[in-house]
Amino acid sequence: MSVDVSRLQAGAESEFVAGMEWLIAPPGSSPPGWDRDRALARTARLLADENVALFAARAPQGQVVGVASVYLDILSVRFGQRASIEDLAVHPDWRSGGVGASLLTTARAWAEEHGADYVFLESGLARTEAHRFYLRHGATHAAAAFRWTVERTS
Repeated sequence: MSVDVSRLQAGAESEFVAGMEWLIAPPGSSPPGWDRDRALARTARLLADENVALFAARAPQGQVVGVASVYLDILSVRFGQRASIEDLAVHPDWRSGGVGASLLTTARAWAEEHGADYVFLESGLARTEAHRFYLRHGATHAAAAFRWTVERTS
């Protein structure tokens, strides 16, 4: 079934965060210190940032069935302007129907239109189905990601 993908505007924080909750559901996991209210506040800030685009895929009936975020990231000496697809989540009932492909295509196009020389995406180790999806869509498995997480109380 076809979906309409559009860039979210101010006021759409709850729609985007609801989509994030599909991403952190098993086999994913909540980031340390996940807090829905903080996520809503962060989303409001991101919606006002010209170097960030948040997208929603809507079913013909208007409900959000997928979300994606893309960020212009660092200017790398080696690679040029980098963009990061940080979040790509599709409602479980809508997976394998083209929603993720539409969101991925839209996010990559936005990044390229805004000067990105390359786009990267991290994906949790447990998301093997997602990894196959990214590879089918032309990604290369090019690196391992390492992170240090700072736990904050506020």
